Amino acid sequence: MNFSDFGFKKFINDGLEVKGFTTPTQVQEMVVPILKKHQNVVGIAHTGTGKTYAFLLPILNNLNYEKQGVVQGLIIAPTRELAKQIYDEVNFFKNFQPLLKTGLYIGGEDNLKIAESLTHHQPLLAIGTPQKLKELYEQNLLKLTTSTWVVVDEFDMIFDLGFFDDLDFLMSKIKQDSVKALFSATINPQLSPFVKKYIPAVQIVDLIQEKKITKQVKNILIDTKNKDNQEVLTLLLKRLNPYLMIIFVNNKNEVDRVVGWLKEISIDQVGVLHGDLPPRMRAAMLKRIKNNEFKYVVATDIAARGIDIPGVSHVVSLGLPKDLSYYVHRAGRSGRNGLTGESYLLLNLKEQDKINYLTNHGINFEVKKFLHQDLVNEKTSKKMNPKKHNLSSEEQIILHKYHDKKVKPGYKKKRKQALETIKKQRRRQHIKENIDKIKKAKYQKRKKEVFGND
Repeated sequence: MNFSDFGFKKFINDGLEVKGFTTPTQVQEMVVPILKKHQNVVGIAHTGTGKTYAFLLPILNNLNYEKQGVVQGLIIAPTRELAKQIYDEVNFFKNFQPLLKTGLYIGGEDNLKIAESLTHHQPLLAIGTPQKLKELYEQNLLKLTTSTWVVVDEFDMIFDLGFFDDLDFLMSKIKQDSVKALFSATINPQLSPFVKKYIPAVQIVDLIQEKKITKQVKNILIDTKNKDNQEVLTLLLKRLNPYLMIIFVNNKNEVDRVVGWLKEISIDQVGVLHGDLPPRMRAAMLKRIKNNEFKYVVATDIAARGIDIPGVSHVVSLGLPKDLSYYVHRAGRSGRNGLTGESYLLLNLKEQDKINYLTNHGINFEVKKFLHQDLVNEKTSKKMNPKKHNLSSEEQIILHKYHDKKVKPGYKKKRKQALETIKKQRRRQHIKENIDKIKKAKYQKRKKEVFGND
């Protein structure tokens, strides 16, 4: 199938031709026909699968360019970076359709300039973050209730970042008969009631079950054993020659520490991305990264979702994120656009539950370790696949009961206590059996002394 088969307007096909896009991705092939028929859709797919063009092209194709000054489309994104990224993709098509009027509404921008612009003219397509869009609506500046096309991108990330109430407010103001599209990389428990409330007669396109993680990415788990992350990272970097490497840490306080480690091995030009960077600094840093000014970038998970950083050849995770599903997003920064990539996870193999979770979700690790300064295969068959038949039936039941991911906090402590109780009971039984054997032996000996062998 080719993009030309969708029957888009000439200006869209002209733009795609200049972009060099001929064949749609799987999510585009499945979502575009639904939206072209003005039907609601929920798309469940990882970042980097082409979701932006899946919703953007049908909207651009259906806007009424003769009806200016009225908001016809609204795209809601969780972060400034993603909103700006979508805005830039839309503006590319202005080269082929001059009547396409757009507006970007995110934090950190000049409020007076935005207010002046909206007072004189409403955009055909408004793109922004939940908080800013709500603020502009409440100030009676952005008249978004006229939207006939509404997209919520990276829904689960909006929820994770605490913007759900703002999104709920915005959706309550939208016309019920508008065409709505919602995209998410994970199936969040909050997704279902939200869809039922705001997106009736919806079609679900679920690609998560079909493709856990791109085959273009090789996943390597390095057992850190008794080594600290700085030592292992230093050994690893001496072996690799990346085009662009992102080193992921779990919080912004670790960013400066890792940058310091890199400087110790004479890597001085390092990009950084985390939530505490002021908006303008974040935008400038992202621009420098995309301009290939850095070979190494240290980032929190703000760079794992919704930001397209081309050319990432290597990803390194210093430990796992709290939300284990984010490892998939981290690894997915590489191996994009037909290229291959490598994702390294530095982790102690003792964290077996987390490794099992990732393995069960379709991630096949090559397990290695550093022996002296050589990276060698780790013999992990016993560790990675513990033989359950060595456990008693009671212990297997306890492990199964407390392995369920839906259990309440503190399950590890309860599991340990339950296993200890079983072990104590087994020890008591063993001692009792030994005592009974001794008593029986004494009785037989005494019987022999009194009655002889008869």
